[in-house]
Amino acid sequence: MLLGKYSKLPLKIKIILPLLSVLIIIWALATITFGYFFSYNLESKLRSETEEVSSTVLESFERRKQLLFLKARWIAESTEVSQLVNKGDKLALTRYLLPLKESLQLDLIKIIDKNGVVLAYVRQGEIKQAKLNNQFLDEAASIGMDIFDVVTVSKNKHSVLVALTSVKSREEILGGVIIGKTINDKILAEIRAQTQPHLVILHDQKVTASTLEIAKENNWQLPPIKSRPILVNIGNKEFIAKSINVIGLNGNKAKIVLLNSVTPLRENQQQLWIYIIIFSVIGTTIFSITVTKLTNLVTRRIIYLNNATQKLAGGDFSARIKITDNDEISILAKSFNYMAEQVSLLLDKQKEANKKLEEYNQNLENTVQNRTYELKQKNSELKNILQELQRTQAQMIQGEKMSSLGQMIAGIAHEINNPVSFVYGNIVPAINYAKDLLNLIELYQKHYPEPDQEIQDEIQAIDLDYVRNDFMKLLNSMAIGSERIHKIVLSLRNFSRLDEDGFKRVDIHEGIDNTLMILQNRLKLQSDHPEIKIVKEYSSLPLVDCYPGQLNQVFMNLFVNAIDALDEYNLQRTPEEIKANASYIKISTEVNNDEWVMIRITDNGPGISDKIKPKLFDPFFTTKEVGKGTGLGLSISYQIIVDKHSGKLNCYSKEGKGTEFVVEIPINQ
Repeated sequence: MLLGKYSKLPLKIKIILPLLSVLIIIWALATITFGYFFSYNLESKLRSETEEVSSTVLESFERRKQLLFLKARWIAESTEVSQLVNKGDKLALTRYLLPLKESLQLDLIKIIDKNGVVLAYVRQGEIKQAKLNNQFLDEAASIGMDIFDVVTVSKNKHSVLVALTSVKSREEILGGVIIGKTINDKILAEIRAQTQPHLVILHDQKVTASTLEIAKENNWQLPPIKSRPILVNIGNKEFIAKSINVIGLNGNKAKIVLLNSVTPLRENQQQLWIYIIIFSVIGTTIFSITVTKLTNLVTRRIIYLNNATQKLAGGDFSARIKITDNDEISILAKSFNYMAEQVSLLLDKQKEANKKLEEYNQNLENTVQNRTYELKQKNSELKNILQELQRTQAQMIQGEKMSSLGQMIAGIAHEINNPVSFVYGNIVPAINYAKDLLNLIELYQKHYPEPDQEIQDEIQAIDLDYVRNDFMKLLNSMAIGSERIHKIVLSLRNFSRLDEDGFKRVDIHEGIDNTLMILQNRLKLQSDHPEIKIVKEYSSLPLVDCYPGQLNQVFMNLFVNAIDALDEYNLQRTPEEIKANASYIKISTEVNNDEWVMIRITDNGPGISDKIKPKLFDPFFTTKEVGKGTGLGLSISYQIIVDKHSGKLNCYSKEGKGTEFVVEIPINQ
């Protein structure tokens, strides 16, 4: 494939490209090798410097320990200290040591007598609240040993430089003095003044002091002891790290990590690569210009031949090439001139033939265009007729279905209403009669407290007191049930006006409530789906001229679609999500400009995608499964509102944000 593309390139590029490619490859390999070799040497040098500095740091710690030991000797050889230790005067000894602690810049002074009793213990700084509990150190002080080393304070996890020496009198060893200096950030900064790398002190993998603030704030990989310096990352910055141990008394270890920043190295490497790139670009440019000029000398005559060929191809048949040499290109030029002569003769003949062919084509094109226009007209008419037939068929099917539904509902309501009327009309007198009978029984019991034995037995058998209390509850529950049945029958009768003709002035709220009554079973809580709450925000509306049955049909379609959408949405949600955001349908009404009634039906379902919204009111369009929807509901609703009532039906929805249908109809038709 690459050979095919290469074969299509201009000759100049074919000559330049291989030469330039070879140069770039060789140059790139050489510069990359040099760059990486130089970078590796710089990094190796930085590692070696870090390795060398580690010895310097240890020597600095040794010098500080020796200086601390000299201070301990100076305190121990003080006459006042010897006398106070010999007396065991703790208070005086503490008073004497306090100014020494400040003047000698010590964080710890501890004096122990030969019996191991602590006579004085003063401390400050980071170890002020911590105790130096080192049994070996205390025992060594009590017997007058001379020691200087590193110990750790367990509570604050601080490393402390300590020096220990004996307090003597002329006759005997009286005890020992221990002094200490905390290894903190300030001490490390003084040591670092003699070296380049940052210093970090750690105890139990925890930073106790550091000259690098980010080393305290970030977790980072510690280099192993006795290993060569390694590269570590701290807070998105790179360092060459080297670990060394400062071994204290009883094997206690304080780890010192040297961190040498790689940032200057990276900057030098970056600067090196910039110089390499600039040098490479300049070299490549010079080589490209040289090769291009040499190639132009070879390709100039070929380009001249190519230009003449393009003129010939563009229709200039007088184009000829001047022949001055007798090489291969000159032979090619002679062939070109001969070809141009032959093409010129052939084109003259072709022009005559094309003229006749154009006349035939024009006549045929006019005929085809006329026939095509007629076919388009016929197709457009047939399409409109088909759409009208589909719309009419859908209206007839839905109208017949709703008419049958209205007749069935009216029949059911009538059949239920007759027996219910008997119960509903007689329940109130029955309650009154029951009250009279119960009052009569109370009067009998009041005036004849001791009836015959047979009556008493019957009273006990029927549990008269329970019957008296429960009888009225039964009658009241029957009254409530009959009242509910009466309302349902009334709603069915009102909804059954689907097949009534002609405009009527009706209460819109009554039609909405009747429709909701029919759908009550789908709204309440059931085992297979949660409750859908109905929120009503009714305004005061006047009576509206409309087809009440058809308007109820619109409400039914909109409510059913909302319920279906919420049920499907709830199947995709967990019980916790449903509880946190319960399903609801909100119905609000208002008067707009004193001429229109506006009904908003809003749900908090999944919403409608932008892809589906343009097709909502198309006949037979549905997103439901086969057998669950015909795709006629919204189409017929749109026709009822817009065509029959001169109103508006709009849908506002965002996917995942719920859906709102707005119905607007004029108050007066």
